[in-house]
Amino acid sequence: MRTTTSRLTAAAALVLATAALTACGGSDDTPVDTPATSEEAAPEETAENVDAEASEEPSEEPTAAPTVLSTAYDVQVADLGAPGDTTAPGTPLTFGQPAWVNHTVTYDTETTVGVGLTVLEVRALDPSMFDSYSNAEEFAGYTPYAVVFQAQFLADAPEGFDLEAPALFPIREDGSNAEYLVSGMFTTAFSSASDECGLQLPPYDETTRTLVSCFVGLTKDLPIVGAKYDGEDYGAFIATEGNQYVSNPIVWR
Repeated sequence: MRTTTSRLTAAAALVLATAALTACGGSDDTPVDTPATSEEAAPEETAENVDAEASEEPSEEPTAAPTVLSTAYDVQVADLGAPGDTTAPGTPLTFGQPAWVNHTVTYDTETTVGVGLTVLEVRALDPSMFDSYSNAEEFAGYTPYAVVFQAQFLADAPEGFDLEAPALFPIREDGSNAEYLVSGMFTTAFSSASDECGLQLPPYDETTRTLVSCFVGLTKDLPIVGAKYDGEDYGAFIATEGNQYVSNPIVWR
């Protein structure tokens, strides 16, 4: 049976200036002969006239500034490379290294799909995040850690369903299981981990079917340093028959 903690969270509460070109001409009392033609003679094209005409040509419009701003995400998506065989139970990995597993989930029917997984980062969070919770007193002495992970799916979910990433669980410095934050209207010891990390994460990529998510691990003593995949869901009470990852999980740290 997993060591979890059930938590209820409180509701939470971004004038074009036109220069007039003035031809300044001096007065001259000397008479000027008028050509004996029915049409006025065109003025002689002097260098001064050419410059004046050139200056009246419209200048190029300045390049418009971008109207959409980029976002500085707290983590970057990892390149997991091409999928291979399933990763063996007990494989030790570092952050950013992929594990490939078969993940079974029930949509209308039970479906198994290959998924690439990796842990991107583990970072300590400020315990003041609990201050807005209606049960803040329950978190006295806990240090929260954001565990950020990435899942890359090899197939889409059926229409009307969201892709569901495999469950990962936080581990402490000595390799032992840590508690994790759950949330919702009704929470139990088997509720899914909460994704209330307070981080700016990249959005879901529909082209590569890549999801970046996070959950909050909780500890009162040893720091949380990584996460493990044991092939079970958050609500599992009895290990799935034949699941070799339960006793020999894949570990990122």
